[in-house]
Amino acid sequence: MSGKKPTPLRFLVVARTPSGPYPHPVEVGVHLDGVNSIVSFSIGPHAANAGGLVALSHVLDETRTGINPLFEQEFAAAELDWLVPRLIRLHGGEDVTDEIMSAYREQHGKRPETMHVSRHGS
Repeated sequence: MSGKKPTPLRFLVVARTPSGPYPHPVEVGVHLDGVNSIVSFSIGPHAANAGGLVALSHVLDETRTGINPLFEQEFAAAELDWLVPRLIRLHGGEDVTDEIMSAYREQHGKRPETMHVSRHGS
């Protein structure tokens, strides 16, 4: 091994719901990397949440024209309808970073937060 630490992945936090019963709270982040993009999910109270990183190709449905039914509840709880068409285009190779940033700012009045996640197994 080279001893060099891998560069963490940068995610835009596109949703963070308030506390409440399942499916709240939900936090969703997106690592923007075209077809290799990754979506992060954190579901449940902070002390006992469950979460993970999912390849964008698995978050989209089989036709790549909508959300996989496995993730519909989280997207509905986080009110992420606005993000879906942009994720479809992102998977198709378009750079939608500025568009996601602008849409988020229009809805929330501020830039989305970023988080960095270490790469495991690199």
